[in-house]
Amino acid sequence: MILLRKSYFLIALPFMVISCKKEITLKKNESIKTDTVYSETTVDTTTSGTKETLLKKVDYAIWSMGNLEEYFLNKLSKATNKSQGNEIYEEYVENMENRIKNFNELEADFLAIYTNYYEHEKDQYIFPDSLQQHVDLFKKSELEFWEIGEGFVEIRYQPYHYYNMFKGKVTDDYEYFLKNEAKENTVLYSADAGILISPEDVGNRVLTWERFINQYPKSALLEVATKLYQEYCYDYLMGMENTRTIDYSNGNLESENQTEFNRFMRKNPLSPTTKIIKAFLKQVDANPDYEELDKWVKKQLNIKPVIIPNEP
Repeated sequence: MILLRKSYFLIALPFMVISCKKEITLKKNESIKTDTVYSETTVDTTTSGTKETLLKKVDYAIWSMGNLEEYFLNKLSKATNKSQGNEIYEEYVENMENRIKNFNELEADFLAIYTNYYEHEKDQYIFPDSLQQHVDLFKKSELEFWEIGEGFVEIRYQPYHYYNMFKGKVTDDYEYFLKNEAKENTVLYSADAGILISPEDVGNRVLTWERFINQYPKSALLEVATKLYQEYCYDYLMGMENTRTIDYSNGNLESENQTEFNRFMRKNPLSPTTKIIKAFLKQVDANPDYEELDKWVKKQLNIKPVIIPNEP
């Protein structure tokens, strides 16, 4: 894990301290005290001011994030059991995801034009010096620019960051979750209303989270794992708008999806998902209507309808 300790400038960053109920100011040449718990941080995410001011804000935010990571690593090293490791993981994720949100706000203008600088002939990004400085700030951290399709880019941790930090330090269910979450996040799953991975890869994701549900029915992560299973299984059966599993002009399954369903059922005869696939295929034969199939699949997977409140 790389911790950033450069000292280019000093900016005050207030942290809310739970243990003593007061704010302290952390300067850039100071380290976080390892016996103090920080629940949140206030970062100036406004993009007003000069380019140099924004760069300083980003640089300081990266440094403070690395300093906070050091605090959690120290805390993790003192954990006496893996259940404590789970608690530290949950606290760490909450803290870091808030900070990543801050990064995306700070760099919103840059992220909006990021993909404009991709040169197809060279198969790489070429930024002018004024923007290259933003990219360079992240090179010594485990943060990265991640393209999520349709010209959108976000800042996130590299896929294996959480797993590498917590493997061997958390219970088996957490380690299973983190390892597979990291693996899945190495590739873009969907964009432009279409699935970007193969039907077999979607089927493997379905099986991954089905196994989690079966192996760890009392896990604190059961709810999120169940949601992942539901979402992947829905996509596996129905596809997305631009990658349908069924040709609704004639009611036939797409050949690659039929092949994949057969593979899955053959390799996993006792899987609960196999039962759903078999029932789904009967539904397709009987009534290949999208709306009816959509309702049927959501009912089988216990996917609750999304209720959008009326605007005042």
